[in-house]
Amino acid sequence: MRLALFATYSVDVSAVAAMLLALIGRNDEKGSGTVVDFAQAIDRLSGKVKILIQRGRIARPIALPKIAGILDQFIVEQTHDERTRSWHPKIALVAYDAPSLASSWRLWIGSRNLTRSRDLDVGVLLTGGPKRGKKKTLLPGIGAVAAKLAADAGRDDADALAVELEQIWWEAPSGYSIRSLLDGLGENVGLPVEPPAGSVRGITIVSPFLSPAFVKMASKWGPEGRRTLISSMPALIELAGKAGKPLAGFSRVLAYAAPDAAIDQAPSVPGEPDAAAGDDAEPPPLSLHAKIYAFDMESECVVRVGSANATDRAWLGRNSEIMLELKAGDEFRRGLQFLADSASPVVIDEIAAMSSTATDAAKALDKSRRELMATWNPRLLRDAEKFTLDAGIVPQLAKLTHELSVGLANGDLLAWPAGVSVLALGSVPLALQSEFIQVRIAGPEGELAWMQRVEVTPGLEAGRDIAALARHMGLRAFHEWMRTRLNGDVRSSDPTQWDEEPGKSSRNRKSVIHDGLTLEDILSAWARDPEAFSRVDRHFGPYVDAILAHDQTLSEADRADLHELAKIWAMARERLAS
Repeated sequence: MRLALFATYSVDVSAVAAMLLALIGRNDEKGSGTVVDFAQAIDRLSGKVKILIQRGRIARPIALPKIAGILDQFIVEQTHDERTRSWHPKIALVAYDAPSLASSWRLWIGSRNLTRSRDLDVGVLLTGGPKRGKKKTLLPGIGAVAAKLAADAGRDDADALAVELEQIWWEAPSGYSIRSLLDGLGENVGLPVEPPAGSVRGITIVSPFLSPAFVKMASKWGPEGRRTLISSMPALIELAGKAGKPLAGFSRVLAYAAPDAAIDQAPSVPGEPDAAAGDDAEPPPLSLHAKIYAFDMESECVVRVGSANATDRAWLGRNSEIMLELKAGDEFRRGLQFLADSASPVVIDEIAAMSSTATDAAKALDKSRRELMATWNPRLLRDAEKFTLDAGIVPQLAKLTHELSVGLANGDLLAWPAGVSVLALGSVPLALQSEFIQVRIAGPEGELAWMQRVEVTPGLEAGRDIAALARHMGLRAFHEWMRTRLNGDVRSSDPTQWDEEPGKSSRNRKSVIHDGLTLEDILSAWARDPEAFSRVDRHFGPYVDAILAHDQTLSEADRADLHELAKIWAMARERLAS
């Protein structure tokens, strides 16, 4: 893989890890992987993968794996002021290179964030390459999108990518054909609001969030009696009581549950019943996060899919958004009908008087989050292992009853004292250092917690990744990693999961003398691939030193075994070099 650029509104670290594992083909059926696979992913993808997100939208799970701190290198925060606009696109752009073959591309555009959410989402995957072909087409504008992502990610090849991608031929999934790319990433760049040219016989809009003006405008598209709106119940309740009756023009209004904004902080698996509730527990209702605009034309269905909700903010240039317009066939129509049949019919007059206090409470906390994120630009000041957070200003929240706490990603949350702009956060060893901080706002309504990436001055030491992985892997996994690398990156037999904290299981922390890498393993691998040893040798010395320095769970037997392995490796190096 040559590069992978992602755009998303929010992320959680488990989903980031799963994505990295998937990019090297090491994700399992649970969307996870082993600690050896994780180390391999970090080694192979560092510098190739960037994820552009809205600042302050990294979910803070209840139990943060300490190794997750090194995922900071893949995150780039966009500094949109969410009081007026947001970075909201959902894009994956991936390039694959192979010896003697031209690059192949994958482009995904949809509504799903890079999180573990099990909301109902939608997306379209396009495959691309330099050769023309039946059902393939150029995609005008994709070069500008790629250049924007690459430049914001800090890459120096944005212009070259733009030229390359404008010459790529793209193919849509079976049953679809590409019409156009709708690029609203730039500031004050809106999306085309008008329906497609031609006779519109009916419309279906799917969006979990709504605004009165946009919905009122859309309710005039197509003929009366052929307009369907599918949204979330809280959004519909809010619009039902608005002046001007923005929902009145829709002949059919259907509801799902609202997308779960706090899903990444839930202790149980999202979308599944709580285990403590027993086997008879009812699953949570289906929640909606998809964004679809379907226009039933005379002989075809034109559909717009992507990130934009049915709001003025999304379509009139305030947010950064992306949409793809396609021609769809009967399979899409059947899918859309299934989505409508699975929703609950809504009677507007019955919900007009309803209100949602839970929604109001969540909005109050999020208002303070937006106020804080818009007014501060914190950075971490590092003195060896001691860290201080300099907020630049006294942090501001929207309500006086809200309280702010801040900490290092792998440290404790500390209450922010009133009237100060600088807070000492304590000391953290190299293996646990990160550019992530954790932030919490608490008040009478509850609390809201997240992480964000901040600049560290001076920057973290170059050996941070090795120190973190060495501490996390331990001796057994290190043996397995060296063995898998020597054998051509085969799968590891060590089942230890990437997010399992060292010392939590005795299975992978016992002495590994009997399972250790041997001279015979090394020589056998060299016989199959003479270049294998030299490729792996660059990892060996630095990781041995780092394990000895940073793995606090090593027994004396483990240390002796590691020194013995170092002697074996040196012997092999001497023999293979002669």
